Amino acid sequence: MEKQHSNPNTSADVEMCGESAEVNGLKRDLSSRHINMIALAGMIGTGLFLGSGNVIATAGPAGALLAYTLMGFVTAGVAYTTGEITAFMPETGGFIRHATRFVVPALGAATGWNFWYTMSITIPAEISAAATLIQFWNTSINPGVWITIFLVFIIALNLCGVRLYGESEVVFASLKIMLIIGLIIGGLVIDLGGAPNGERLGFRYWSNPGAFNTYIKDGSAGRFLAFWKCMLPAAFSYGNIQIVAISGSETRDPRKLIPAATKKTFYRIFVFYFLSIFIVGLIVAYDDPALDVSTGTAQQSPFVIAFHRSGVSVVPSIVNAVVCTSAISSGSACIFIASRTLFGLSCDGHAPKIFQRCNRFGVPYYAIGLSCILSPLVYLTVANNTSTVFMWFVNITTVFMWFVNITTVAGLIGWVVIQITYLRFYAGMKKQGYSREDLPYKSPLQPYVAWASLVMVCLVIFFAGYDVFVKGHFTAEGLITCYVDLPIFAVLYLVFKIRLGSRILKTSEIDLHRGFLAIQEEKESGTEFRSSEGVIEAK
Repeated sequence: MEKQHSNPNTSADVEMCGESAEVNGLKRDLSSRHINMIALAGMIGTGLFLGSGNVIATAGPAGALLAYTLMGFVTAGVAYTTGEITAFMPETGGFIRHATRFVVPALGAATGWNFWYTMSITIPAEISAAATLIQFWNTSINPGVWITIFLVFIIALNLCGVRLYGESEVVFASLKIMLIIGLIIGGLVIDLGGAPNGERLGFRYWSNPGAFNTYIKDGSAGRFLAFWKCMLPAAFSYGNIQIVAISGSETRDPRKLIPAATKKTFYRIFVFYFLSIFIVGLIVAYDDPALDVSTGTAQQSPFVIAFHRSGVSVVPSIVNAVVCTSAISSGSACIFIASRTLFGLSCDGHAPKIFQRCNRFGVPYYAIGLSCILSPLVYLTVANNTSTVFMWFVNITTVFMWFVNITTVAGLIGWVVIQITYLRFYAGMKKQGYSREDLPYKSPLQPYVAWASLVMVCLVIFFAGYDVFVKGHFTAEGLITCYVDLPIFAVLYLVFKIRLGSRILKTSEIDLHRGFLAIQEEKESGTEFRSSEGVIEAK
């Protein structure tokens, strides 16, 4: 088949990036074990351990469970499309670079910078959270000491090679998984009457105070509004499903490992969250006053509340320790994601070329440096209470939800871009006569899954802060945190649209030939993967 024309600007940038990668580029040191655990570590954190109590209090056990289930199916759609398109073109920067190639460069640039700043501002938030959690045991040590230790640790970890980063995430993810399994089993024991107090709960709290809470209004309307209010926190919990695609060329045999890891990760996370929310709803009533207490430590975890009520006192320290490592892990992951996003932007000409420079470990150190530029803000905790500064960045109960709103809406915009990019990719294949049977991975029920996920994500974004438009419920904080990222993204898109002067590619112009040619060459030559960044590794 005749080769289709690619965007000239993009092609030049890819050639430059390929040369860079071949000389001082990223190293493909991430195995299947690393990829799976990186994804798990990135998706299990404060949203489950601490934030789930707020979700239960808002919608009740059944309402919260429905929100997580529905959002789980939406996430599955994103996971499937991400897996298919990444298997076809695995590149560092993932969906951001795919938007440049298959839609329009301005969309890739706007999405990349929007995603980058969100990850960068999250770094000091996570470090501040870790410092706050440490104070659960010791308040006499200046928080600046802990902040320095944590910052040096996660920056050094990211500078020492992607394999070491991957191994650290294996450890962090293992701790989280063991804690979740332990809490689920422990919660089930409490529910069945095996706690020291011997009280059997069963489905008591589903009857009194009830399975559903109401919000704003009474009756069915209030129950639905409470359920929808939890969609954003649920999306926050699933939010990093695309992290496995960001690593791109740093993964061994990414055409196989990335789609497999994406699917496996979704199923595992769905089961973990479904069981966790279900068990929490059995052992804690949604009107329990302890759910409204904001401490920033394990004391606000619904699991800790339930264990405390049952006479088990050792759990808070265990939960606090794992959540502290979770915050450190999340900070490290934010550096990794932000730096690879910046690397990808540079490869496509949307950021200076200097961010492609790598050290001898294959790490883009300039990209890491810029990604950490906002991290010193966390030292405000030296002069202020760490909980106060933490709440400037993230929400513990009320303020935690502000952070959830900002970062989740930014992440959901990324999901919208992923689905739009996939639909263009799908249409381009159909227009140019390519068969999906020739793809390394073909996701099921397409393009219907992509369309359904796109519509649902758009609904969640546009109605994320619906309550601020209800009389008596308006708050400036709610309006800003739910919708501030929409104009930011729009401005970024317009700026890059004007700067690049590019138009949306026609389906006949999308460069699919290069991807299928690389796949064919790999089959014929016996190589695992030929990246557009110039990295090849033989079997």
